Amino acid sequence: MLSISVVIITKNEAVNIALCVKAAKQLSGDVIVADSGSTDATIEIAEKEGARVIKIEWTGYGNARNAAAEVSINNWILAIDADERVTPSLVAEIRNIQKPDAKTVYGFMRENIFFGKKIRFGGNFGKDKVFRFYNKLFIKWDMAPVHEVLIGEGALAKQMIKGHLEHYTVREWKESEMKVYIYARLNAKKYFEQGRKSTFIRRFLSPIVGFTKHYIILLGFLDGKAGFLVSYSNARCSYLKYKYLYEMNKQSKYIVQ
Repeated sequence: MLSISVVIITKNEAVNIALCVKAAKQLSGDVIVADSGSTDATIEIAEKEGARVIKIEWTGYGNARNAAAEVSINNWILAIDADERVTPSLVAEIRNIQKPDAKTVYGFMRENIFFGKKIRFGGNFGKDKVFRFYNKLFIKWDMAPVHEVLIGEGALAKQMIKGHLEHYTVREWKESEMKVYIYARLNAKKYFEQGRKSTFIRRFLSPIVGFTKHYIILLGFLDGKAGFLVSYSNARCSYLKYKYLYEMNKQSKYIVQ
């Protein structure tokens, strides 16, 4: 049987970490939690559930995942977040991979639960694919501030497997708003570093087009209130992302002058 380690990144995830580690234990006895300064009971709970905890300085998602993988016992890694749950179907599919290719990244579906409801429509939330299973000897995470991806020498092959991961995204509106602001700023920073610009159309038209696409064209309305809130949150994140990018570009131009 393939030997696997599970890595989890955390900060103040006391509400999630116990169930996350318990689920991960279905797949591996080597569960590593990379914690970047929790002030709640995250570390104590993780250790109580049998995870190994390493304390890291936060320098980005990719760095955190790589730091956890570096201390893993096994070379094959499944990377998850504290608000995600490994399901029995995913465990079975990973164990059934025949002769896995060390230079292939394996992906699977992720079911997003938003305000307690599984999202089935609306594009990215309803048909969410993630690539998280890989061999650390040949593959690692890049240094992007957000939406990090797995990289290796040359082009990596990708292969989807059956099974799914459960993602308990947000439980209340306050949490959703907080995540919107965080990801909007991170995406703006990423775009700024890439030299991208924020035009009037991107700031004001992109959120409208995005909402229309996800809520109406991709049938997000069929998910009821949760579908509306997901579409609205995505649109708001888009607006704020380009708003922050505009401010960064304006500030940078002012400093140069």
